[in-house]
Order: sequence, then C-alpha cells, then structure tokens
Amino acid sequence: MHKLLQRQLRQAREGRPGGDTDLDALVALVDAAYDEVDRERRIMAHAYQVMRDEHATLAVEIVKKERLSSLGQLTATVAHELRNPLSAIRNSLHALRELTANSGLPLDRAMKRIERSIERSDGIIADLLEYARVRTLARSEVTLDAWLGELLDEQRLPAGIRLERELGAGATVVLIDPDRFRRVLINLVENAAQALVTAGDEAPEKRIRVETAATDMVEIVIEDSGPGIPPEILPRIFEPLFSTKSFGTGLGLPTAKQIVEQHNGTIALGNTPAGGAAARVRLPLARAAQAA
Repeated sequence: MHKLLQRQLRQAREGRPGGDTDLDALVALVDAAYDEVDRERRIMAHAYQVMRDEHATLAVEIVKKERLSSLGQLTATVAHELRNPLSAIRNSLHALRELTANSGLPLDRAMKRIERSIERSDGIIADLLEYARVRTLARSEVTLDAWLGELLDEQRLPAGIRLERELGAGATVVLIDPDRFRRVLINLVENAAQALVTAGDEAPEKRIRVETAATDMVEIVIEDSGPGIPPEILPRIFEPLFSTKSFGTGLGLPTAKQIVEQHNGTIALGNTPAGGAAARVRLPLARAAQAA
C-alpha cells in the first residue's frame, strides 16, 4: 500500500512541468507517516510478545505452586504414615538393647545399623517436608556478620578441614528469617565439607572460606579448595531429587534455593579459577527488603 501510494504521487509530480514542491513535501510526509506506523507496529508486536511471555511465566508459577501444594499435602500424609512405624521400631530397638545388655550376644553392630537407618529415614522425611511446605517467613532485622560469625562458631567440621572467614559486611543489616536462612548456610558449608572429604588426596589442602561483602546488595560466598563441580552436573545442581551422593535425597540445594528466593535473593554455584567450588548468595539490604 505504501509503495503504491508513493508511486502514484511521484507519477503525478512528474506529469507536471518543473515538478511540484507540494507533491515532494507530500511524498516526504507519507514516507514519514509510514515509518512512524511501522515503528508503532514493531512496538506493539514487542509489547504483545512481552505480555505473552509474562502470561506464560505466570501460568508456570501458578502450576508450580499448585503442584507444591499437592506435594505438600501428599508428603505430610506419607510422613505421618512412615513416622509411626519408625517410632515403633525405635522403641522396640531401645527395649531390645535393655533386654540383651548383659546377654553376651554380638548384637551391638546390628543395632547400630538399625539406628542409623532410622535416623536416615527421619532425615529423608524431614527433607521432603521442608521442600514441599513453602512456609511463611518470620523475618527480623539481623546484623549479618555478627549472626553469621556465631553460626560458623557452632559448626563442627571433619578433622583436617580448616574454616576461614573474611566477614566484610560490617554493620550491614539484612531482613531474614534466621531459622530458615540458617538451613541454607549450614547446607552449603556441609556440602563443601563433604566434597573435601570425598576428594581425599585430590584436595591436599582442605579449606573452606566464608566471605561477606556489602554494596547495593549483601553477598555471601562459601568457597572450598576441593576438585570443583563436574561441568556435566552444574546444569542440574538445583534439580529436585538429583544427587551424586549414595546417601543423599537431592533436596538440600533445591530447598536452599527456595529459601533464598523467598528472601528475594539469588544463589549460584560454580567453580573457582583455582579449581574448587563456590556458592554465591546475594540478598537485598534490610531497607530494600522492607520496601519490596
């Protein structure tokens, strides 16, 4: 349509001796008008695509929440049904210990194995409940470095692993649920420790370093001197039920990610130039968190 109108105007102008400045101006005006229409069309197309993407994202979030809600109800029921027999087994084991205490029978090893299995089953149930139930946060203002320092003081790492800290956030305050966020950091430190233990001689220097810094956001980095995360595993690191451990549930890191995102933060795992693994958690400052 644009080309046809432009051609007709030019033919009209050429049919007049000496041309026609009015027609020249009209041709330029038509060109400008069609350029503007084309620009508006591109803007509308982009806006429509953005709306479609946002709608798709919202639909995915709604489905995810509905699935988590259903999973939470199912998990609570299964947990209740499993914990009853586990409790009975634990009580029976206690009674059996008392009955055989002076019998001289070689049962101690078998009983310890049963006890470890009960504890592991309890841990799996607790992990499932923690992931499936997205609880409301009980936030409070916390001076990050002081709170984190106390948390690290309580950690008991395997022999031979050195815990270093460089807490540089000073008096920076964050708005967090201390109990929930504690789980995130303990999980990351324990993962680093397990990686160093598993690495054995591959990691002659067994070290975990915890750093904090504050700019427009607060950053917590937990880095280890182990062999790092294999590249083929990195894309699946936060995938629920994915685990490289023979005894893991695969819910520790997904739960940590869920908690961090509830705090309007981000978490990322990767490898350091030196070859170890590093977890990087970023949180908004208390003022920004309150505004959000």
